[in-house]
Amino acid sequence: MKRVTLFILTFAIMAMSIVSAGCNGDQNNGDTSSGVGQSSVDQKSSEQSEEQVVDISVEESKPEITKAQLNELDSFISSYKGVPEFTFEEENINARDISEGKSIMLIPDNSNYSFTSLVCDQFKTAAKTAGFSKSICNKSDGTVSFYSESLDNAIGNSDIVLMYGDINKDELATNIERTQANGIKVLSVGNMGKGENDHYVDYTVPINFGLAGKLLADWTITQKKGKVNALVINNSDSTLSTSIYNGFADEFKKYVSSGYCTVLSGSSIEIQNGLSEKIRQAIDSDPNLNYVVVLDESMINDAISGVDQSGNDIKIISTGGGVSAFDSAENGNLEMLVAQSYEWTAYAMVDYALRVLNKNKLPSEQDVPVRVVTQELIKNELKDNTYDIDGFYEICFGSNFLTGYTGIWNL
Repeated sequence: MKRVTLFILTFAIMAMSIVSAGCNGDQNNGDTSSGVGQSSVDQKSSEQSEEQVVDISVEESKPEITKAQLNELDSFISSYKGVPEFTFEEENINARDISEGKSIMLIPDNSNYSFTSLVCDQFKTAAKTAGFSKSICNKSDGTVSFYSESLDNAIGNSDIVLMYGDINKDELATNIERTQANGIKVLSVGNMGKGENDHYVDYTVPINFGLAGKLLADWTITQKKGKVNALVINNSDSTLSTSIYNGFADEFKKYVSSGYCTVLSGSSIEIQNGLSEKIRQAIDSDPNLNYVVVLDESMINDAISGVDQSGNDIKIISTGGGVSAFDSAENGNLEMLVAQSYEWTAYAMVDYALRVLNKNKLPSEQDVPVRVVTQELIKNELKDNTYDIDGFYEICFGSNFLTGYTGIWNL
């Protein structure tokens, strides 16, 4: 019988909360009254201490991970180290017949995010390739007023609208309903995983974001032979971050035989103000940590700074697809990056919009792959190309998806 010990560290001096999710797929915001099965909860407090430690121990018979399992996980990771193949196998559509005389709009969450800005630019290219007469994607300041104005401007100017990223639909319910009442389909993309449906919108583009989380978990498991003590950095305002986390948590629970997962969650405002000091405090409070896992690209720099400030030799892995994420992988600050493609994402969302407009059967999963990127991979691939690191993110996913989509669109 093994004891898997999970820690919740709640610092009274922080606005930030550090929550132990036990990596069981359920972030309960520190509510230990549910979601812990047969857990025994022992709460210790001290008037002399500024922090409260809740120790949750789960009695669980769990064998050590086997060599065969480790080899299987390693092979799975390796299958994502190469340039992805285009594997989308939905029925062909006549894109230009569908898009003729039509306009398409993308409302991005915040153009200050590198990946979002790149998606917006490539969206226009993908829409033009598909034959749309007009594509609209204005720079976003990430405010509700921008989203509201964009939805109002879609009326009479667009035939279909995609809302990209973490945009709070609750604050825009009236605008969305008014847009829909004018015969415009509203789609949500880039914020929820496969099988998850956003509210108020007509459709949610199904992308398997959980795969990124699974690869993050598998990496730590294979590197530490199933004995992982992880600090997960999570954006509490991001449903995308939650989808990635769920993939991580499921895999962690399945394979980690000895260890724990502590989740440090921060809001978007806290992220903008900087998290490095809080991350350092979390690391200093737990000398047994052996991995920092970043679920949101906007937190990479703070994670790197927090680890540097702590002086501890802890590896950092992350998701991301912006230039800064590749820079961090190239210089070795990230041991591994689960990279996402802004180009591929843009073409995938345009494809889904075309199928909605044409009333085709919609895919159960839109093909948006990821790639496992390391410093070694970048250096090896740069040797074989004339690109420098600033251009590597452009060649990371190749171009076979371009020929793939033009073929499936009958262009």
